[in-house]
Amino acid sequence: MPGVQRRWRDTRQRQADVCVLPVELQAALPHDEPVQWDEKTRQAMEVALNEADVLGIRLEPSGAWCDLLLHVLALPETGPIDPDARRILRLNRPARVRILLRPDRMEAAGYGPVIPLPSLDAVEDFFTSLSWSGSMYGWKFLDDPSLTHDWPARPSLTVDIRQAPGSHSLFWFNECGRREGDMTVAYCIDGTVTFEDLEVLRADATPQPLDAFIAEGHRYWHALYSHDERLSVQAQRAAQDGTPSWRPYVGNAVTIGGPIQRPRD
Repeated sequence: MPGVQRRWRDTRQRQADVCVLPVELQAALPHDEPVQWDEKTRQAMEVALNEADVLGIRLEPSGAWCDLLLHVLALPETGPIDPDARRILRLNRPARVRILLRPDRMEAAGYGPVIPLPSLDAVEDFFTSLSWSGSMYGWKFLDDPSLTHDWPARPSLTVDIRQAPGSHSLFWFNECGRREGDMTVAYCIDGTVTFEDLEVLRADATPQPLDAFIAEGHRYWHALYSHDERLSVQAQRAAQDGTPSWRPYVGNAVTIGGPIQRPRD
């Protein structure tokens, strides 16, 4: 089943995928110009987005942009992990937004039936109702139609914003769940946005240069598998203690792969 394949890839192939990436992945992108789309830029963005938490999607009233609320993995050039992981991925001039919400029956059972959503407000209500959420993984998120090959003909919600098709597409997902009475129910919410250009902002809407965003993400993954002490389990937990979050249910996540510091006797 598609969901099982995604989980298997995350746990079995993540380190192998990182190892084949170039160590120096600085994308020389102008800070105030549209993204220069090419294969290198696309791959660089996908690495920076890997293991990001998608925690909301918001369409600007006039349709000028669509924002994804993210928590990302970011490591500055010096010092500890960025204490504020919140970012806004702004997709400019969006053409179509699609959302697919299904019960996640886990393992071989796959997904349940499509749950209709009347509007993006209902999507926000769903994110608000969650008790826990996960990160998107798989290293592929941009301009890849195969990522929705398992989608049904009619998803939960389609919002058409412009008649012209978008030049680029972003795929995202969140494996999540919530308490419903005495039960914990798991869901998978997927989405796509077609758009023309993108930019990254911090939580206070301050723009972050795209090359800096990419560099921080790549630096994190390289440091993780280089056993950088800044990404030990203890260092990750310390860096995230009391940090701001888009959602109250998002706890401190630890990315496995860094060294484990043993306490002194």
